[in-house]
Amino acid sequence: MRRSARIFALLLVIVALLVLTACADGESAAPAAVEGAQVRVSGSGTCLPLLRILSSEYLERHPDAEVEFVFLPGLHSGGGIKGVANGDLDLGAVSRDLTEEESALGLEYHLLSRDGLVIAVHPSVTIEGLTTEQVRAIYRGDHANWSELGGPDLPIVILDRNEDESAKIILRQYVLGPDLEITSKAVNLYYEPDMIDGLQSTSGAIGYFSLGYGISQDVPVRYLRLDGAQATVDDIEAGAYEMVRPLGMVTGPEASEALRAFVEWSSSDEARRIMESAGFAPAD
Repeated sequence: MRRSARIFALLLVIVALLVLTACADGESAAPAAVEGAQVRVSGSGTCLPLLRILSSEYLERHPDAEVEFVFLPGLHSGGGIKGVANGDLDLGAVSRDLTEEESALGLEYHLLSRDGLVIAVHPSVTIEGLTTEQVRAIYRGDHANWSELGGPDLPIVILDRNEDESAKIILRQYVLGPDLEITSKAVNLYYEPDMIDGLQSTSGAIGYFSLGYGISQDVPVRYLRLDGAQATVDDIEAGAYEMVRPLGMVTGPEASEALRAFVEWSSSDEARRIMESAGFAPAD
């Protein structure tokens, strides 16, 4: 019995050693964690669609890239910049120039696109374009029906954005002017997707949003000429359509190598072709 017990104990030791060896081998075979592999992205809701396109195309063309892009809810440009500055984000989406205070935060700004701001209407509004003064008159509340402007007999529904949004800042710079008082009948929308939804669903609606987003997502609205100029990538690059805004991204000084590789690729000829095909005019 004693000899049997010793043999049984020896077998238990051998089995235990085999299990430990197998576990050790399994641990050594497992891939090591990649520092900075996860890139947290947020910021301007206008720029985020472009970053989604670029990051998706980048991963498709670089399957060995050890990086994962995690897109968080939009925080607007200021929120994206602040998020990178305090370490909550790795990549901030921006649809305007940085302020002096933001430039002093030690972040790196990377310009991606000069995106057109397009004035658009619901498909029910069968006109081809407007002049600057006509757009000003509409937003001032001088016109109530599209028939007054050569369009169908439909009430004009004015969709607008907050004054601190990049789209509204650009519209004031190029069309409305700094002092024009918007009619109280205008519907104020906080997010660009709300503007796009409103233009698609509201008969007689007029508004403004990103040309690149509209083309890349095939948004079914009517894009208007402004003073005879059409908002297209070619016309933006040629300088014929001037109502544009910068789309870019910010990174921190401690950005991972994986993120830096993506940032470098985003300015390549390949990335520029992707932007153009998606409707975003690449930056010079």
